[in-house]
Amino acid sequence: MKRLCGLLLLMPLTLFAQVSRQVDPETGLVGWTLRDGDFEMELVQRLPDQTRAFFLARGFPPAEADRIARHCVMQTIVRNLGQPGESPPIRVNVTEWRVMHKGVIRPVRHKEAWLQRWAETKAVPKPAQLAFRWSTLPTEQIYAPRGDYNWGMTLYDLAPGEVFDLHVVWHAGERRHAAWLRRIQCAPDRHN
Repeated sequence: MKRLCGLLLLMPLTLFAQVSRQVDPETGLVGWTLRDGDFEMELVQRLPDQTRAFFLARGFPPAEADRIARHCVMQTIVRNLGQPGESPPIRVNVTEWRVMHKGVIRPVRHKEAWLQRWAETKAVPKPAQLAFRWSTLPTEQIYAPRGDYNWGMTLYDLAPGEVFDLHVVWHAGERRHAAWLRRIQCAPDRHN
């Protein structure tokens, strides 16, 4: 019963969200775009090798760069497409997002959780942690109604190739919106 109640709470409040899927013809990487009113969000697969190389080049120890690369990294772009004076700001807080994988719903692990782990273990040098902070999507941000946008990586704590559903929440002014992106697939690991 608890699980059913949890699922009912996560039901979308937005009935008209559009989700499209695209495949880059050059790379074969898949992207998903969610659009509802003035809110737009894109998720684009990142190959684990791309992520490894990115973080190795920023001073991460190889084991930590590999750990990040194996956690299903997506390039994420959020936009407010609204017009000034006509549309409210859009607020996004990644702590409200949920991943459903094999019937289990859990929160998305945001950047602060990674940074806290590294602060405790001292496994990653401070300059590399700063690079991680700046290259990942802000956990919370307000987007102004004039095409304001931001992007960064989001991590989903899943193995390469896994498939999951993502429950995205955003607020337009005081109104809460939510929608599911179904059958998101983590990029395969070509490193093996």
